[in-house]
Order: sequence, then C-alpha cells, then structure tokens
Amino acid sequence: MIKIDTKKLRVAIIMGNAVMTKAIMICAGWYFGTKLDKQYGTEPYWMISLVVLAMILGVWFILFTAKRFKLTD
Repeated sequence: MIKIDTKKLRVAIIMGNAVMTKAIMICAGWYFGTKLDKQYGTEPYWMISLVVLAMILGVWFILFTAKRFKLTD
C-alpha cells in the first residue's frame, strides 16, 4: 500500500493553486492591456505594464500564501 505524506500533499495543492492564480493574473493583464492599447492606440505600453504588474502581484501572492499557511521556515 502506498503511504501518502499529507503535509507534502497539502503544500503541493496550496502552492499549485497560488501558481495557477499567478498564471491567470498574467493572462488577464495581457488581455486587458491589449484591449486598452487598441482603445487608446498606445501599443504595447498598457499590455507590458499590466503584465509586469501581474507578475509582481503574482510573486507577492505566492510569498503571502506560503507565509499564511506557514509553508516556509
């Protein structure tokens, strides 16, 4: 029988969720940035700035999640 380490499984699920959230934030930044660029004719400035902002917020979210669930020492 396979023994499952529940702590490692918990960490994998929580951090997988955080990474998926980061990916969704980056895609949303690209989508809305592209829409704003087409509307205002400022290609590619809105898209770049929103994607970079999403990356920064995504890293912060991953660190916040790790600290919140005490996944780091």
